[in-house]
Amino acid sequence: MIVTRISQVFLALLALAFCKTGIEALINPQAVLANVGIDLNSPAALSSMRAVYGGMHLMFGLFCVGGIFKNQSTALLLVILYTAGFVTGRIVSWIADGTPNEFVITWLATETFSLVGCTLLLFLIWNKKRTTNP
Repeated sequence: MIVTRISQVFLALLALAFCKTGIEALINPQAVLANVGIDLNSPAALSSMRAVYGGMHLMFGLFCVGGIFKNQSTALLLVILYTAGFVTGRIVSWIADGTPNEFVITWLATETFSLVGCTLLLFLIWNKKRTTNP
């Protein structure tokens, strides 16, 4: 029961973060990307950022909301895949391109924490199911 409740709280926090980013990027993608020095100077660039940082993040957030109430494992797995991709990309970039700004380092720490937390919770859920249903 405690693992279920912790997973629900964790997914709720992730849902808030995803939805916040998604809504902000749908409304003003330039403001979101200004934090990393990206200038969106064409309709194609704005469209791509509204799609990836806006629509996709909003849908991920809503998926996490659904995961709070049903199938937490799938929602946690989605976040694991998402954060593993971001963490991998950020580490490769740090090695290849040099130290990023404070904003990116903060997100790397947040994504790493989310990756580890979701992985641990998913392992605990799977282990509980395995030991409950041998």
